[in-house]
Amino acid sequence: MKILFHIGMGKTGTSSIQQALQQNTKQLAARKVAYLGMWFTAIHPSFQGLAGQRKFFQSTDEAILGYARRLADVLRARATEDGTEVFIHSNEGLFGQIEKFAPFITELRARGVEVEILAYMRDPHAWLPSAFTQWGIHHKYAPGPIQPFGERARTLIHQYDAIRTWHELFPDLLTLRQHETGTDVVQDFAQTAGLVLETDSNRYLERGEDAEILLRALFNNRFEEEVLPDRFNRIVINTLRRPVTRVPEMAERCFSMEGINDIVAENAEIFGFIRDTFGFDYLPGQATDRRPVDAAELQSRLVDYLIEISYQQGERITRLERQLRELSNEA
Repeated sequence: MKILFHIGMGKTGTSSIQQALQQNTKQLAARKVAYLGMWFTAIHPSFQGLAGQRKFFQSTDEAILGYARRLADVLRARATEDGTEVFIHSNEGLFGQIEKFAPFITELRARGVEVEILAYMRDPHAWLPSAFTQWGIHHKYAPGPIQPFGERARTLIHQYDAIRTWHELFPDLLTLRQHETGTDVVQDFAQTAGLVLETDSNRYLERGEDAEILLRALFNNRFEEEVLPDRFNRIVINTLRRPVTRVPEMAERCFSMEGINDIVAENAEIFGFIRDTFGFDYLPGQATDRRPVDAAELQSRLVDYLIEISYQQGERITRLERQLRELSNEA
């Protein structure tokens, strides 16, 4: 019975690997492999999500050892029940928790669980810009305003320091792979772990487009505390649920009248009837020249409208707040 901990680093294709593992649950089961997910819910449901993970790692050392014993029991029971031989836990957050997680691994091994650890590393010249966007903007970890790259990156780069401790404590368990540009990290993971994973052609990317990143930065900058990504999603816009239509694309739909001559010609029968019956000859014809849309002027005018809409909504919200205060005072 073995467990493979895929520990990150973050921003080395971890989300793509996790998605592939989730999508291949049945195929893995046929090979006696089980994906446990990102969180330690096999130990206790309260360890679900980021809050649950923090709860896990904020536990006492003795509690952590108890969690390891509990997981060993769960894995052994499942292995007996359905014959699972290999379990996989994938969470990039483990990479930086070596000091707290090391006793957990040691206890698992003492309980007869074989452990393997797989990590990926990326050139910091490519990793730092991605990490800054993810943990400096998308998920604002640091308190205070959004930090400039030069400041935040000097903190983020110390995430590499953990690999020294992983290597010193578990040299026989750790496999470190290089994540390079163009790497099919899912297939590299599968090959390294001795698995077969089917994937679609679409890469899973957490990074949004530049306009969304800037909006998130402006929003997150309003708060002194840490800001999780779902706060922006709930209050501003959730681009995962509904993609944002590009204004030029919608303008093309609204104002491009190409093909009008063909459309009229395709309906020549009715226009021939109108010509022969009423003397109005629309065949052949030419589309009326339309003034081309000035994209810059259109964008500028849209801003005018959005400002007016914002003011009107602000007035409505102010009236609603006043009415709520009045109702609260009456109560």
